[in-house]
Amino acid sequence: MEASFDQADKRVEEHYGFILPVSAVASVSRKHAGAIAARQEAREGANSLPAKGAPAVVAEADGSFLRIVSTDDGKPDRRRTRRVQYREVRLCAASAKGSRSIHYDATFSDVRAIAGLWSHTAKDAGMAMNSKVHIVADGADWIHTEGGTAFGRQGSFLIDLYHVLEYLHAAAPGCAAVPQRWLTTQKKRLKNGHSKKVIAELKKHIEPDASPESESPVRRAWRYLDNRRDCLAYDLAKKQELPLGSGLIESGNKHVLQARMKIPGAAWNIQTGENFARARALRANGGWDAYWTEAAKAAA
Repeated sequence: MEASFDQADKRVEEHYGFILPVSAVASVSRKHAGAIAARQEAREGANSLPAKGAPAVVAEADGSFLRIVSTDDGKPDRRRTRRVQYREVRLCAASAKGSRSIHYDATFSDVRAIAGLWSHTAKDAGMAMNSKVHIVADGADWIHTEGGTAFGRQGSFLIDLYHVLEYLHAAAPGCAAVPQRWLTTQKKRLKNGHSKKVIAELKKHIEPDASPESESPVRRAWRYLDNRRDCLAYDLAKKQELPLGSGLIESGNKHVLQARMKIPGAAWNIQTGENFARARALRANGGWDAYWTEAAKAAA
């Protein structure tokens, strides 16, 4: 699960002194990835929460595009019907405030499957009926929708500050003669709870209506913040010592999914990709030993 099938084969030879066909390594890996995915699906039936748990849980989600290969079955030469596309795998993560333990899950399935997976990761992280869930995201509609479904009134949304600053950085030259000074002022305003002042400042400098969207960074920044007024409470997050950025999920995308599934030359059929994504999440969660213990008992 950590290296390509070819590298895994070389490690077997190095440590145990015998050679396995790469196809055998791939076959066994796919078998166990499928078993792990089935195991994860089996636990998704019930999700009742305990009365008490972590007072605050941080929850984040994001998507990552991976290379997916498909073929038309029944054709005499499948190589001629091979199609390559990029599909989005969505990763969700949760961690109790102050904990170094992070819980992940991932899927290529329809976006509406995310809420269930996300609530399970949060429960594993310590979410209970008394918990407040701090949701940090980049403003994507699907994250807001699924976060609302997963956490309801327990959840509150915060737009990733660094994502907001990217919009403001692009808008700064159209708002001030000294863009960096202007940007610093707006950042301080946001962090001190004065997002309305930032939105009003942007509105004063919006480009003319005739200006093309691609040439209107101030308008884009104003619209982005104005549509998300209720997700800009950076001052409250600071007081509660909660993160202002989505580094947790960005790091997760890199080491949970991309470190194995986006290596040069890697391409997956959709089912194998789904199984490996969920197996990688289980491994990152620290559930690897428990899986192999169960697998050994089942084989005995």
